[in-house]
Amino acid sequence: MNKLLITALTTIVVSFFSVSISFAETTLTNLLATSLETHEDVINADKKSEEAGRDVTDALFVYAPDIKITTTNFTDEKREAGSNYDINGDTLDIVWDQTIFDSGKNWADISSARLKSTKSQIELDQARNSHAIKAAEAYLDLIKASEKLATALEAEANTRVIQGQEEIRVEVGSGLASDELKAKQKLAASQKKVISSRKTFEKATYTFEDVFKVDSVNVDDLRTPRLSKGVLSSVPSTMGATVAAAMEGNMDLVLAKIDLQIAENDVKASRADFGPSISAQAYQKHKTDNAASGEHLYEEKVEFKLVQPLSGLITNLPGHRNKKSALNRSQNDLNLEEDSVRKAAKDAWQEYSNARTLLQYSENEAAISKELLTIATKEREMDAIDATGLLSAEETYRSAMDDVSADRMSLLTSVYDLLDVIGMFTPDMVEDDKKEGTFNTSS
Repeated sequence: MNKLLITALTTIVVSFFSVSISFAETTLTNLLATSLETHEDVINADKKSEEAGRDVTDALFVYAPDIKITTTNFTDEKREAGSNYDINGDTLDIVWDQTIFDSGKNWADISSARLKSTKSQIELDQARNSHAIKAAEAYLDLIKASEKLATALEAEANTRVIQGQEEIRVEVGSGLASDELKAKQKLAASQKKVISSRKTFEKATYTFEDVFKVDSVNVDDLRTPRLSKGVLSSVPSTMGATVAAAMEGNMDLVLAKIDLQIAENDVKASRADFGPSISAQAYQKHKTDNAASGEHLYEEKVEFKLVQPLSGLITNLPGHRNKKSALNRSQNDLNLEEDSVRKAAKDAWQEYSNARTLLQYSENEAAISKELLTIATKEREMDAIDATGLLSAEETYRSAMDDVSADRMSLLTSVYDLLDVIGMFTPDMVEDDKKEGTFNTSS
């Protein structure tokens, strides 16, 4: 008996941990962490960031000295009547070249390399954020589609029951044939909705599997993400504050500003082609002659070179003008991006504000619709209303529940989008994985 009890308890414990592990693996946080490590756009952006960092080092090397060491070994032989000699020896040449001044060209190139490195890091963050939001939407869409399908199936089942009741009423002579027909019509409509909901659910499943690179998913293991209070506190309280935050931190706008700085550096570099440059060279030469004299020659030289281009004042002019034109275009692009970000911030705030309000109304409507359905059910039992009234109450309640599900997901995605617009979103904001439950509008 004890052995049976121990075996049973062991089975329960193992099953519990198996379910816990399965549940943990299908949370949005865990799925997203794995997906971010393998997503192609994120990997490519990460490689690009690494390359840009090496480009900075490469640009800094322009001021490093160019040191060359050359060694040679020579032999000179001559064989003639009355005159023979055999000379051999070796040489060692050391040359040190150093750039001293270039009218600011190299410094502009170094500055641009650093800006491009910063830009590539921001683009990496953008790739991660973009995929995180896309993945979160796929996760939420599947939950929403699942809830909608469940509602449709429940509505069909309830409608079928009501239709059966109306059929019985007609058979015993206490009901009207028209009520039965209306119930059958409602049943057909509910069956169509099941088919439509199932199609939406299957499409959401395929999208989920594609985004997260999984072969299958158990929807019952998914849970609606909950946002932490810290994330919610990051959401601006007004549209004006949202616009101000976006103009300061929006990533696309930051990138446009960096492009403008790079264009300014390009103009400086091209302008430097018209100016002088100064370089220095130190030179040492050692030559050992292994002839009878054993002569050793040593030569040392240091020279400074000042170069002032003359023909370049003409030949470099078209390129310089193109750089100035590119600078003007970058300024125009920045102006356009500012307008675009300003509008995007307003739209994001409006979406968030509306989603928050709609969810509250949807929750209230669902509660009222549930109560009305209960009343309608009792009234139909007392023949106070016909089948159409009961079925309408049923349909209204199911529609309200669908609205709650949709509005809950919309509120979550609107928070993601708003935080992304103002440049504060990070992938770890998609869910507060330390808590259970759904989005709480009072948080």
